Amino acid sequence: MSFVKPDGTRFHFYTETFLGTGTNSIVLLDRSHALKIPKVRDLTSMPEEYREDEEYINQVNREILESEKAIYLRVGHCEGIAECINISQDGIRLALYKRGDLETYIESEAEVDQSRKARWILSIIETMLQFHSSNVLVDDIALRNILVADDLSLKMIDFGQCALLPLDADINAASDNGLTAQADIFHLGCVIYSIVIWKRYECNLFVRGWVRPLLCDLPNVDSVFCADIIRNCWSAEYSSMEQLYYAAQETLEQANCGATKSYSTGPFCEDRNMV
Repeated sequence: MSFVKPDGTRFHFYTETFLGTGTNSIVLLDRSHALKIPKVRDLTSMPEEYREDEEYINQVNREILESEKAIYLRVGHCEGIAECINISQDGIRLALYKRGDLETYIESEAEVDQSRKARWILSIIETMLQFHSSNVLVDDIALRNILVADDLSLKMIDFGQCALLPLDADINAASDNGLTAQADIFHLGCVIYSIVIWKRYECNLFVRGWVRPLLCDLPNVDSVFCADIIRNCWSAEYSSMEQLYYAAQETLEQANCGATKSYSTGPFCEDRNMV
């Protein structure tokens, strides 16, 4: 099967260097960068009776990438997000992170120490605060959507499922077809737990019809690092991402991990371009 780039060029999997492919997009190696483009199938040789449905899927995939472009423009520069080199008709050009995603890293590498885990946890929470303070709900918060940089810092990617809320909306009261700030905090708790136990753990609220499971149906965290943070994420004890951020700062400082020393004293990243 062949695909079509935004400029109309047709290509096959064996003619390009693929870094990844998902339901809606394809990521290609573009010299020293990663280029994310919509997953658009070439329909020229497809029987007529199938084209309408396939063209609908192609258009949805184009719109999802356009939405992701808008997310990058809204949130702006942030240390915890994959560096966006530029946005154009060609797609989204990103920095290349050769260590791969955090899920694969945890599966293949030796467990990092508690100090590193603490820095990672606070970094992800700080990055999520940037999204929420930009009135963006993220939804797909998972290890596979976090890349590991050469310096072992973490970079979030893949924002096609995000909800771009109006700038005057109250993000902590808003719902986008069931997606809420509390759902983001719950999923973030799953990522934090995965880092702590050094094993992937997911509980997707979308799959559950946005119904939060009872704490007794989730893993027992009593004896793990950051137990209170994880438990409170899962039980909706935090009223906002900002409250979670300051609670995590206090906890990690008390843990004597030096986790907060690498970050700015304020919770927000720089150079936001609000649109």
